Amino acid sequence: MKLEGSVSLPAPSDKLWDMLQDPEFLKEVMPGCKELKRTGEDQFEGVVGAKVGSIFSQYTTKFTLYDKNPPDSYRLKIEGSGKGGFVQADMKVSLESQDSNETELTYSGEASIGGTIARVGQRLLDAATKMLINKGFKTLKKKVELSLGNK
Repeated sequence: MKLEGSVSLPAPSDKLWDMLQDPEFLKEVMPGCKELKRTGEDQFEGVVGAKVGSIFSQYTTKFTLYDKNPPDSYRLKIEGSGKGGFVQADMKVSLESQDSNETELTYSGEASIGGTIARVGQRLLDAATKMLINKGFKTLKKKVELSLGNK
């Protein structure tokens, strides 16, 4: 499944970069994230719950950041598994300053989903994925605004 999109965030790229490296911050903005902790440099593990159609599953998930180019870009590898199946993704995340207090976050990559959760059908899976991403970005934008006192 191809994943791509962008969101404009009210923060300079260097401040946004720092926020996106903080597991406590990320836990608050990731939909369904129950736990997230740093396990090494540029590595995190967590527990994320997701519902697609009538199927809910919790995933033990590993996140790895690599090809870092602070504060402009990094790649994110995601590996998760649970009773609902598995999720694997590799994404490029770019931060481009629009002005001193605005950054465009762009993401693109591929995700593979298998197991019970993948059997609900591609259209339902695509819709659920988009909904989770949009919810996460909406929460991210609010959290950035609150963290920097912008609104």
